[in-house]
Parts: sequence; C-alpha cells; structure tokens
Amino acid sequence: MNYEQILSTYFAENKRMPTYEEMKELFGVASKNTVAYRVNKLIESGFLFKSGNKLSLTDTGYIMRLGTVQAGFPTAADEDVETELMSLDDFLVEKKNSTYMLEVMGESMIDAGIMEGDLVLVERGKTPRRGDIVLALVDNEYTLKYLETENGKPVLVPANKLFKKIYPNPNKLRIEAVLKAVIRKYR
Repeated sequence: MNYEQILSTYFAENKRMPTYEEMKELFGVASKNTVAYRVNKLIESGFLFKSGNKLSLTDTGYIMRLGTVQAGFPTAADEDVETELMSLDDFLVEKKNSTYMLEVMGESMIDAGIMEGDLVLVERGKTPRRGDIVLALVDNEYTLKYLETENGKPVLVPANKLFKKIYPNPNKLRIEAVLKAVIRKYR
C-alpha cells in the first residue's frame, strides 16, 4: 500500500488525519523527519493540503458539519461550535448499488417541497410503505408520487391540487424505488 492509500484509509476510518507520531507507525519509519519529508512530497504532488499546522486530504468527499441552526425564531449564537466531518454519501446512501439520482421535471410534487430542477435520491429494493414517495412505473412511464391505498388498491397521489390521483391497474404498476432525499441547489 502506498502513502496515499495509507492516509486515505486512515482518514476514512477515523475522520481525521493522523499525527506525525501516528504516521511514523503507519509508514513504518522511526523518524519524524522521514515523515515530514514524505508529507512534503505529498503536499507537492497535490495529494495533501497544509493550512497552518493542519494537514488535510485535498479531496476527501467529506464536509464539515458545524452543528444546528434555528429555522424559527433566532437564538443566541453558540460560541462552542462542535464540528465533525461527515460524508453526504454516508448520510444519504445506505446501498450504493441500489441508489441513484434523477432530475425532477414537472410540478406535481411541489406541496411536498419537490420542485422542478431538484435532484431526488431514490433507492431500489426498499419495501414501499403507504405514505412513502415512490418512483413508480405506470403504463411504461415513470412518475414520482405518494403511494396510498383506497379500497385495498394502490393509488398514486400528487402533492399539488392541480393534478389528479392516478388509479393504476395493480397488475401494471411497478414501484421502482423509494425516495430517500431531495437535493436543491440555490446558487
């Protein structure tokens, strides 16, 4: 395993960079000078980034989570902000091979907060429950709707009063996936 792989693996497991002392053990060397030399080579290659005394991988896929924010009445700012690194993949995706993203077209789900142009993350193989938002295949067309039942039969319900419920033939309805997340980019 090369130094990039060693550091990437350590970061993925610990969500932080190792100290120089820990790198001595990871790299199998006895001197901090040897570690410093190798770290400088990794910085020169663009694999590592150094800001002050902090080292970081240039592309980790992790984002800093700073805590919470009030969406109601403003509250006093917290001076002691707890930070942690988190990966959006780890947060949103349970099964990578069964999860995919689609861009939303249309306005039938706007009252559920799903707007045209949003990206939706859906997972195949998840058992749909009544009230879930699902990706359904009806008459060879895909649609995103709430899954409900009426008189024991499935009904696809929009989240916009301007659209009608869909009463598919149960034999011709296929639930492809269940909605996991909605992603909207503002700027």
